[in-house]
Amino acid sequence: MKIMKNFSSLKIILFTFVFTIQSCGLYVQYDYDSEVNFSNYSSYSFYQPDIDEVEISDLDKKRILKFLDIGLKAKGLERSSSPDLLVTFETQSKERVYVNNYMPYGWYPFSYQYPYSSGYSRVQGTLYVSLIDSKNQQLVWQGKGQGVLNEYSNDRDKMINNFVSKILEKYPPKSD
Repeated sequence: MKIMKNFSSLKIILFTFVFTIQSCGLYVQYDYDSEVNFSNYSSYSFYQPDIDEVEISDLDKKRILKFLDIGLKAKGLERSSSPDLLVTFETQSKERVYVNNYMPYGWYPFSYQYPYSSGYSRVQGTLYVSLIDSKNQQLVWQGKGQGVLNEYSNDRDKMINNFVSKILEKYPPKSD
């Protein structure tokens, strides 16, 4: 009987831990054309027509461009009017609603699920950064970062810098 109680407690603790990590973390993925030699790229420019279509505030666009510029320069690329790479980005956001309708009450074997309603929501944001070969207009690399957004954050610079920095950590791709 004590083992079942400890197991239930362990499940609750594990769920809380996993949920906390998932709701606070920033997850990054990337994909690239494996036939491309990324050492051939030494310059970039922002592809303004695509960036102008992104539906976020002009201040956030400016922040993203600033941190992309810093990050790409740190990778050894130069900003140029005749670039090897065109850089663009897009964003998505969606509200995630978390609801818990039952809470365990009592001890095994006399426990039952007590109905109650609680919940909250968070905004999950996704930032896609795309690098396009300027000569053939083909996508050669794309990074994607997903994480919780706080639109009321006092330090949006720090939040956006974190998104962009984590995405650019994966550029250029490492050869296997």
